[in-house]
Amino acid sequence: MLGDLFTIESIGAEGDNVFLASARINTAHPLFRGHFPQGPVLPGVCSLYLIRDCAGRFLDCRLRYVSVDSCKFTEMVNPLRNELLLIRAKVFTIGEDVRIKAVMHYGIRPVLKLQAIAKQISL
Repeated sequence: MLGDLFTIESIGAEGDNVFLASARINTAHPLFRGHFPQGPVLPGVCSLYLIRDCAGRFLDCRLRYVSVDSCKFTEMVNPLRNELLLIRAKVFTIGEDVRIKAVMHYGIRPVLKLQAIAKQISL
């Protein structure tokens, strides 16, 4: 369903367990016809999906969230601005848990701060 909502342009290591990813929103995605036609807004759950997807690509595995310790949305994402989404995240493994601490920016504005725990899933 969300497969073509984002185009991930890059994911690169920035140090031990830290990555920087950049992505663009597909403004023509059908999701925006319902959320909302006259003033589209990226649903928060889609931002969480993007962070999880980028973390999984960085670690070369598939992840699923098992808990969200904190999640703060600081601004709405208007896809019509068509700015770059930047995600800086630290990911580290403790036992079976993958801990994710991430900040997402849309253009120059921070729009999401997240601390969550994920687990690897098999295909």
